Amino acid sequence: MKKSLLAAVLLTCFSFVKAQSLQFKFADSTFLPMKPAGQLHGISAIEYEPSKKQWHLAGDRGAYFVFSNINTIRDFEPQEKTLIAKSTHNWFEAVRFDKTNGRFLYAVENEYEPVWENIDTTTFVAYYDGYPPKSERPKFLIPPMWLPADNKGIEGMAVSDSGVVWVAPEAGWAGETEVGQDTIHFWKFEKNDIGYVSPQSFSYVIDRSGCPYSKTEHRGGISEILSVNEKQLLVLERCYDNGKGGSEIVKAKLWQVTVEGNHLKKDPEPAFDFNKGLPFIPDNLEGMSWWPTESGKRKLVVVSDDNPGLKNKQRTQLILLEEK
Repeated sequence: MKKSLLAAVLLTCFSFVKAQSLQFKFADSTFLPMKPAGQLHGISAIEYEPSKKQWHLAGDRGAYFVFSNINTIRDFEPQEKTLIAKSTHNWFEAVRFDKTNGRFLYAVENEYEPVWENIDTTTFVAYYDGYPPKSERPKFLIPPMWLPADNKGIEGMAVSDSGVVWVAPEAGWAGETEVGQDTIHFWKFEKNDIGYVSPQSFSYVIDRSGCPYSKTEHRGGISEILSVNEKQLLVLERCYDNGKGGSEIVKAKLWQVTVEGNHLKKDPEPAFDFNKGLPFIPDNLEGMSWWPTESGKRKLVVVSDDNPGLKNKQRTQLILLEEK
């Protein structure tokens, strides 16, 4: 009798844990105008600031946008026609707010080799103690370092409800970026009275096999992460495959991961597969944020980067997912 009761309790607990694995479905989308029309191009970061009910979008060529009065993802397009973007020298890949103190954090990825528009070859994470940034210099969470591989710097950053900061490299830190090395590491930063303590390292198994026909993106990459709770993250992985026919396509999956010791364990199945769950082909998915909801199912928004150049025929995509 006791064994039967124990088995029933264990089964109930297992079912409860299993039920907490997030799964999402497609809810809505909009495509913004193709270049040169509009301003929202090269968007690599998106974040919602709940205290001011503002949306912050940032580009990988220094543009920064702050939107208010956004009720649906279709509200961005009419507002961008009148909004004046702030020009910065930062090539943004992620922006986040710590809602416990209003701290503003951002990740930057510069060039692997110097070019005329940017001679900087570093990637880093920095922060200000509020937004908008004051005149003082930013503080570094991760000081500038050389990119570990071409176009593979720091892209993903998440802040938990308690203010813990997670940072993910796109394809691994130095020595971790090549095919055959599928274990990379995330860094976790906890706060102290003056800033953050030294990071803890957590292993993560990245998918290096998603784009076997790629001519340039054989490493795969993590383009963004998002905090679910203090023990779980959402991880957006994507790569570019050329396919047997030669045309380039983006492959992307969203994974929920759970802290187990010093490892981030993926759920058995992705929380969302963009190549199976969308009514269109996804583009270069780069930014991700929770969509504000007062009750009911959680939603998140994903934004694509339409990349530099006027001839690539790409358009910024805004994709809304809803928890099943």
